[in-house]
Amino acid sequence: MLQAKLKNGKLITLASLPKQEIIKAKQDEFFCPTCEEPVLVKAGMTMIPHFAHRQRLECASNDYGEGPYHEQGKLVLYNWLRMQQVDVRLEPYIQEIGQRPDLYAELRNRKIAIEYQCARIPIELLSQRNEGYKGMGITPIWILGAKHFQRIRKYHFKIDQFLLSFIHKFSAEFPSTLYFFCPQTLYFIIVQHIHVLSPRYAMGLFRFIPIRDLKFPNIFFQQNRNDTWLYHQWNQEKKAFRLRPAKNKYGSERTWHQWLYKKGAHKETLPSIVYLPIQSQYLMKTPLWNWQSRLCLELLLPLPIGAVFSLDRCYRILHYQPQHHLFSLIRGMDNPVHNYLMLLKKLGIIEELDTNIFQKVQDIHLHKNIEASLEGDARIMNQLLHCSTIG
Repeated sequence: MLQAKLKNGKLITLASLPKQEIIKAKQDEFFCPTCEEPVLVKAGMTMIPHFAHRQRLECASNDYGEGPYHEQGKLVLYNWLRMQQVDVRLEPYIQEIGQRPDLYAELRNRKIAIEYQCARIPIELLSQRNEGYKGMGITPIWILGAKHFQRIRKYHFKIDQFLLSFIHKFSAEFPSTLYFFCPQTLYFIIVQHIHVLSPRYAMGLFRFIPIRDLKFPNIFFQQNRNDTWLYHQWNQEKKAFRLRPAKNKYGSERTWHQWLYKKGAHKETLPSIVYLPIQSQYLMKTPLWNWQSRLCLELLLPLPIGAVFSLDRCYRILHYQPQHHLFSLIRGMDNPVHNYLMLLKKLGIIEELDTNIFQKVQDIHLHKNIEASLEGDARIMNQLLHCSTIG
């Protein structure tokens, strides 16, 4: 922790003191502002001066394995906000919920808890903390240490369930967003319009911003949505998906390939409406190509033109169980299955007759060969791109 208090209750931030005063402070007695237990002064040549409990205790001030990188980042963010005249407090204890955010700020009548997270924590703990903040009318913002950001290509980066749990959506219209910060390079990395490709990879739009150029209100800035990049990139993803060798498949992917075989289909010849981009895919346990192919081959392909079906029927086919509990930073939950049907509506495959009631209006077929599949994929992507550019 960066702050502790003296016997008289005065809060001291070690890192803000001159070197000589830090040396003198080692002779004083300091206490945890949360649990009132004695704490030690920790200061050396290679660490941010801070306090630590004498013994490992169950205390809201415990940092769950965080280290010097975290302490440095927290202090940099604190000073960044102070320089903008933001009303900010460092490590305040919120007694009503027994929580101690790294930073607490108030901006335009909005109460905000800022957590700088470098260590991996259980997703259940993340959800618990966020529920506590929301119960107090506080908006939580979690900024991840930059070591969690692993860029692969221009639009691609690595993901896992831990990382996805930190996706923010401040409203239904706000794009899915991840925040990262490096206290060594002093850069923010903001990723928006996140599209999950597979359990390990995703695409998004990246912004790399020096901290000196970013004002706090711009954290809530929505990057303009332009889907040109998405559909061009997705066409390449579909091509790679079609051409990827099917050898050495295990677990659920092997089961999926076996299911395709029983259906008389192959990955190379699936209809081009399989493996379309869905921004809310993070809510699904099953990969895009898996659940979209099941809807297509179990329902849409065998249905005659003019036949009617419901969203509930789609849910039953997929045994749909959205993982909303894992995404406590999202407001206005999306529905990936409904989002997919809306794409099919744009493509003229189905029409919406009533709320969540649809009718098939265009034929769907398996492709005869890989060349036809790739041509069909390109047409679908161009059609979606055209739909996005005209509104």
